[in-house]
Amino acid sequence: NMPAKNFVVAIELGSTKIKGIAGQKKSDGSIAVLATVSEDAKDCIRNGVVYNIDKTVQCITNIVQRLKGQLKSGIKHVYVGVGGQSIHSERNVIVREIHNAIPVTQQLVVEMMDQNRSMEYPDMEILDVEVQEYRADALMQTEPVGIQCSRLDGNFLNILQSRRHYQKLNTCFEIAGVKLAEIYLAPFALADAVLTPVEKRSGCVLVDMGADTTTVMVYYKNIVRHIAVIPLGGNN
Repeated sequence: NMPAKNFVVAIELGSTKIKGIAGQKKSDGSIAVLATVSEDAKDCIRNGVVYNIDKTVQCITNIVQRLKGQLKSGIKHVYVGVGGQSIHSERNVIVREIHNAIPVTQQLVVEMMDQNRSMEYPDMEILDVEVQEYRADALMQTEPVGIQCSRLDGNFLNILQSRRHYQKLNTCFEIAGVKLAEIYLAPFALADAVLTPVEKRSGCVLVDMGADTTTVMVYYKNIVRHIAVIPLGGNN
């Protein structure tokens, strides 16, 4: 059995299970699953949030060792999917007055995005930003570059995670000696897997019932408009 090459490893931390999966991207964009493992998380994760660091470290270590065994290969780094109660979304508007009504430049749009990214939220970390629409004077636009206006409002949806949980998560992987490639939002990965482009465009609500939490996401015109996590799930 040859060792696997060019694979990606993702670990998702749920309230009942921590799951590890390794896969390879095929030429048609689909994923060939090479290995999956899971560990019981009841003693380390509550409401999708790490509460016992030692036990979480043990789970992560076991998952990585088991995947290495199945893949017959080392693992350089992993992608980690987070969800659960530490996540919510907040809207934010960045406004720019444009003198001489010159057309909007790409540089201006990037500056507005950067200004939004540097927003400070007490005890929260910005995990992801979903650009809503720009309002150029009175008109809503998804692509404002090149449009002449005297005022541009950028509407952003900031997805936040509790800083304490963010740090705990990083600590767990550090102690386990596993390098993080990226922390991604598990609800977004789920939405991309189950929703069609038509559903995202025309508008829909995705409800994901987990063991301890239920995640609700609203899509409209291809954009995430709202994400909320309710602390009730299958266990209730």
